[in-house]
Formats: sequence, structure tokens, C-alpha cells
Amino acid sequence: MENAHTKTVEEVLGHFGVNESTGLSLEQVKKLKERWGSNELPAEEGKTLLELVIEQFEDLLVRILLLAACIS
Repeated sequence: MENAHTKTVEEVLGHFGVNESTGLSLEQVKKLKERWGSNELPAEEGKTLLELVIEQFEDLLVRILLLAACIS
């Protein structure tokens, strides 16, 4: 459906075949899940602890502060 935000609630519900008070039936959920898959974002690989620590030292201000701390 194009520009769903410009449609009335009734138009959107009718387009998707959804009941406003009950939502999707279990059968509709199963059918849509088979067609489109789970409603999940793909998992992203996180950064390691070492990468996070090293990333902190990329900032020039942090380097200046570390140098000042070593000198004093």
C-alpha cells in the first residue's frame, strides 16, 4: 500500500484484511510469517571489548589528555 499514512483507518484495515478490535487471526499470522518471515531485524555482529577500548584512543582530545597525564 502506497502512502498508508494518507489513508483513513478503515481503508488501511480493509486493505490488509485486519479487524480493528481483534487484529490478525492466528491463521493470518502464520500465512504472513511464511510469506515475509519473522518480524525481526538481522542480528549485527558487535564489537569486541578490545575494539571498543582502542576506538576510545582515536580521538585527538583523549590523546592530548593522556599525554598531559603522563607528563604530570
